[in-house]
Amino acid sequence: MTWFDLSVPLRTGMPVYPGDPQVRIASALTVEADGANVLSLGLGSHSGTHADAPLHVGDGWAALDELPLSLFGGVAEIVDVRDVARGGAITAAHLAGIAPAGSAGNPGEPGNPDNPEKILLLHTGCAAAWGTEEYLKHPWLEAAAAQLIVDRGYRAVGLDALSVDPTSPGATHGDQQGNQHSDPAGGGFPAHAILAGNGCIIVENLTGLEQVQRATDAGSDVELFLFPLNIPGADGAPIRAVARPLPAAALQPAAPRDLSRQEVQEAADRLVAAFAATDTEAYFAAFSPEATFIFHPEARRLGSRSAYRTLWDSWLAGGWRVLECRSSEQDIQLLGATAVFSHRVATTVRVDRDGGRDTSDERETIIFSRASDGGIVCVHEHLSACPQ
Repeated sequence: MTWFDLSVPLRTGMPVYPGDPQVRIASALTVEADGANVLSLGLGSHSGTHADAPLHVGDGWAALDELPLSLFGGVAEIVDVRDVARGGAITAAHLAGIAPAGSAGNPGEPGNPDNPEKILLLHTGCAAAWGTEEYLKHPWLEAAAAQLIVDRGYRAVGLDALSVDPTSPGATHGDQQGNQHSDPAGGGFPAHAILAGNGCIIVENLTGLEQVQRATDAGSDVELFLFPLNIPGADGAPIRAVARPLPAAALQPAAPRDLSRQEVQEAADRLVAAFAATDTEAYFAAFSPEATFIFHPEARRLGSRSAYRTLWDSWLAGGWRVLECRSSEQDIQLLGATAVFSHRVATTVRVDRDGGRDTSDERETIIFSRASDGGIVCVHEHLSACPQ
């Protein structure tokens, strides 16, 4: 399993948003002096790679611990916006092609906002400037773009930049917050206000998004984990952002196609014809390996195709073979990707090498199902004697 680390390391003196507390990490205890190594951490709630709660820009809005954990994990929907100029705006046009975040919805329409399955990542390329003054000149979200994200059902947005709003050199959270206090709609942080006001978490200072980009460009879904520290009442907290490409087996399988009457009829005809011809390979190819069988002459239920094949081979070893098989009174009941085929079957068989014969008049029920490869297989066969 390949893992992608999308977090910047926490270090003393690392870059922070202008005006935020500086990060200080120092030794508090040592093995030599105290018997154990312990670090002392001093940092702000938005240090390094971190998640913003709605509370960050709105008093009375949700704190991190009030949000469902499901918001912090999901499959990435990544948009490459590396062509946006440093300090330029990410517009609604840049995001027009994003898929809905929820479990339902058509392209360009909202999904189920109460059950978002995807997390939106904006790949700006700014992580390459981390630790330099250029990092302050990052792309930012126009209000219309932030609203489009909300309208598509997203409740988690992340980017490899300092903020979803523009950052002015020399500005501080306090400066812009002052603007916001005079404008309850969030004039200081318009993109924050739109996203947070609709219950979104915002993840900033991601790094390594080119790994996610390459994996998704290659056709793989990528699962994200963006869980913050558990700090009650927090407006934000550092996170260890990681991701992993999902193996094909982990992807949600497509719902099997419904069976058609013609498909079931053809599958039943093949099975009956193979039995009538005592064509062992063609006959057993019609069954799922997990198929079960109930035959009235047998004392026990047969729990698999291989169990029936063992019984069949013992019949053949004694000289048994089918001489005639006639199917009548056929009926098909369609049940989505499953169907029930029933018929009356008159059979004449040779029972031994001396030419002994036996005839039977029976009713048979066969359950067919759509296989994973799209074909049709028998998953159960029940044979009972017709009343005389």
